[in-house]
Amino acid sequence: MDFALTGEQETWRDTAAKYLADERAAGDSDRTWADVTGLGWLDSELGTVELALLAEQLGHARSPLPWWSTIGLAGPALRAAGREPRRPATLAWAEEAGPGTLAALLAPHRPGGGMSCTVAADGTVRGRKVAVPHAAEAVDLVVAVAGPDGVELRLVDASALRPAPTDAGPAGLDPTRPAGTVELSGVASTPLVAADASGDVLAAIRRRTLALLAAEAVGVATRALAWAVGYATTRTQFGRPIGANQAVAHPLADLYGQVETARSLAYRAAWSVDAEPGPVADRAVAAAAVAGREAATAACETAIQTYGGSGFTWEQPLHHWYRRAWWLATFDGTVADLRAELAASLLDGASGQDAPGR
Repeated sequence: MDFALTGEQETWRDTAAKYLADERAAGDSDRTWADVTGLGWLDSELGTVELALLAEQLGHARSPLPWWSTIGLAGPALRAAGREPRRPATLAWAEEAGPGTLAALLAPHRPGGGMSCTVAADGTVRGRKVAVPHAAEAVDLVVAVAGPDGVELRLVDASALRPAPTDAGPAGLDPTRPAGTVELSGVASTPLVAADASGDVLAAIRRRTLALLAAEAVGVATRALAWAVGYATTRTQFGRPIGANQAVAHPLADLYGQVETARSLAYRAAWSVDAEPGPVADRAVAAAAVAGREAATAACETAIQTYGGSGFTWEQPLHHWYRRAWWLATFDGTVADLRAELAASLLDGASGQDAPGR
């Protein structure tokens, strides 16, 4: 069995890296989104492995694009209804007094998702959604609502909405990953996924989103590690590079192993999303999410320490990637939450609860 990337996948990754290295890629948002569409980053033919390679490069560049919310959060729901995600899109699911995470929304003991956001008989939606990723940039807003038969996913035209930005808490950690509060006061909506199919679609959304963000975390970690190694090999003290000191070299060597492990798990998770959907993929995704998040934060912290006093200044760009790393570490639960989820899944698997036919 060949575990390496294909030549086509490597070219795909390298082309994305080249495009994102151009400063113009972070310029005009309308032009950039047109570029993304033209480059094929939204194509339905792409597998999750190819998407993960893109996500890794987007993390390396700390791109502000709402690509991940369009492909990961909104994409599965749109495609389940026969629509292609071509415009910036996102998913609104969290509520102040309801489910705060996708995992909570999927909990079987929450009839109707425990949400106060509802849909009327005429299709209008009423309620308030919080911490909606890229709410201000989205044109298509997929909203999870409580319908008469359970959770439904409905499409709202977000162009007429005025989301209030969220600046506090985890949602305010990274200004390039903004979130907002959306008031839905009798807003017209279009049905996408009915209650009888929403559970499977929401599970697919969470699975793909966490897999993509695990790959993004690897990109953040890779960038921070490269900066640290570059500085350690060029900064000299007492006539020799600081990397010659074991106190600098050994943490970087350990970090390299941690980042490469996270990369392997991220690729494995991306492959599993398409090849092994269900509990096996969920475990692979949880493991990759834990490893990626820990690698990203560790890489940024180690790099900041390697730079010494300058690593803690606002002039040093490392802190921007550190903010992205911490945003990633808090999305849809903490690392501890994911570890607990992974442990529970492994115990259930060992007892045969997810065996075929059970």
